[in-house]
Amino acid sequence: MTGPMLKNFLGRFLLFAVFCIPAMLATGCENNSSSGSPDAACAETGETLNSLESIHADINYGFYTDFNPVSYAKTQNPDDPAFNTPFGYEPDLIAAAERLSGNRIRFNHIGIGSPFSGIWLKSASEDFDLVGGGITALEQRRFTSERPTTPVTTFGVAHIQFRQSLLVRANSAIMSHDDLDGSTRVGVIKDTTGESYLLRVTGITDEEGYVRAGTVIVLKDASRDESTLTTGERTHRIRSSGSTEGIEDRVSLQAGNDAPVVIYFSSEEKETEAITNGDVDALAGSRIGHLVRAHASDGRLKVTAVDTEVSEGGAFSYPNTPEGDHLRQTMNSLINCLTNNDSIGFPQWHENPRVFFERAKRNAF
Repeated sequence: MTGPMLKNFLGRFLLFAVFCIPAMLATGCENNSSSGSPDAACAETGETLNSLESIHADINYGFYTDFNPVSYAKTQNPDDPAFNTPFGYEPDLIAAAERLSGNRIRFNHIGIGSPFSGIWLKSASEDFDLVGGGITALEQRRFTSERPTTPVTTFGVAHIQFRQSLLVRANSAIMSHDDLDGSTRVGVIKDTTGESYLLRVTGITDEEGYVRAGTVIVLKDASRDESTLTTGERTHRIRSSGSTEGIEDRVSLQAGNDAPVVIYFSSEEKETEAITNGDVDALAGSRIGHLVRAHASDGRLKVTAVDTEVSEGGAFSYPNTPEGDHLRQTMNSLINCLTNNDSIGFPQWHENPRVFFERAKRNAF
């Protein structure tokens, strides 16, 4: 066992204590099904599968290649065929859905590399039928700037929950977002919920995503030259669905001495290198991904500032068309069966990586 397979196995093993012990107390990690009839969630799946004649059996599944352990590829090189070999929680769920359907649905795996920005809209293109990659299902992400009132995509049932956090060095004194000020540098990937959460809780943006007046944004253009602009009152907006035209290529921003300097990265690898080397003081993003990187750091990194109040659901994206809606409903039925109506999720998958396949085998049609 080598490479990503070993990395995936070790990540699951090391996160067992973090995810499974609380889940055991809450839902019983030692039992992969809830009390009563464990397969009741699958009762209507067969009927749903009988309606597959109106959708294609071969489904193009686009997956984000750089979010370990939720969705990642064997390699980050798009020229390597292994770029289309998926690993992680969501690919396991997809593979189990194929098995559960009795191969009535077959998935073609297509890797989607960085940047993460806008991958949820790719399901509306002709290249994909559904897209995943740890995408938080937000209503604002269903629209484009060209079609601000008519949704182009839709989201399926939530199958994973995300909480925001900070990843810092082991000796860091940063314990919460209140410890971030103009002397700290925080790395983030743009157009993610990690970015929007960081900007909002540090006061760089308001609740609607408008950037504080007087914020200096450093940009890099196509020639890779840098320029700056200073925001006015409600002149620029940054949300999880995108940003105001003209600041898409932001490199950094500084909103004042009471807010951290925000540094933008294009990949998890570059983020991890920056925090390890001391180029930034913290990384903002999902607790799930941060825990994997902390465990892989041999004690050099730790997770802190976890939001224990709010969690957000992640889901697959589908085109907002009759065909897309039919596929979404079919997949919802399969996912509800595999997750036992959301009582089996990420913690149970880390305890038993075969949990979805076991349910698929037991309930296959």
